[in-house]
Formats: sequence, C-alpha cells, structure tokens
Amino acid sequence: MPELTATLTAIRERDNNHNKFLAAIQGIDLDADSTETKGQKEWEDLKARVFSGGTAKDSNDITSLQGINASQAGFGIGAGLSYDNVGDGSGSWA
Repeated sequence: MPELTATLTAIRERDNNHNKFLAAIQGIDLDADSTETKGQKEWEDLKARVFSGGTAKDSNDITSLQGINASQAGFGIGAGLSYDNVGDGSGSWA
C-alpha cells in the first residue's frame, strides 16, 4: 500500500508540475495567487501585530518575536539573554 500511495503522489506532482510549466509558457504564474500561502501570510502578520502589541507591521519584523513566539523561534525580545546591573555601575550578561 505505501508503494501505491507514493506512486499516486508522484504522478499528481508530475501532472501539477506539467500544468505549471504549460501555464508559465503562457505567462501565468499559478503560485502567485495561492490563497493558502496568502492566507497563511496574513494570519502570521495578524499574530505578529497582536503579540507585539501593535508595534510589528508584519511577521518578518523582529519585534514580533516576543513571548511564546520568541520561545518557539529560540530567541527574541524578552527571551534568552538578560542583563544585570550591579550597584557599582558594571553589568554582566547572563
């Protein structure tokens, strides 16, 4: 059964690539108006604005990496490095 599934997937992908090629010859980019990609980007932008308190314009803005988003990305504002100010004016990175 896995072989049949893999074969069908490969055939669908080949046909899809063939259709994209034929459309590209005619000057049409089938991936340009992909609603799934566009919808996903809009969703990520909305989450970035909400998590940053409105300071981030889109999901590529570094200010969107705060809180849980920073933890998921492995870094961000308010996650990772911290700076401690010692009373004598010297500081240390932790």
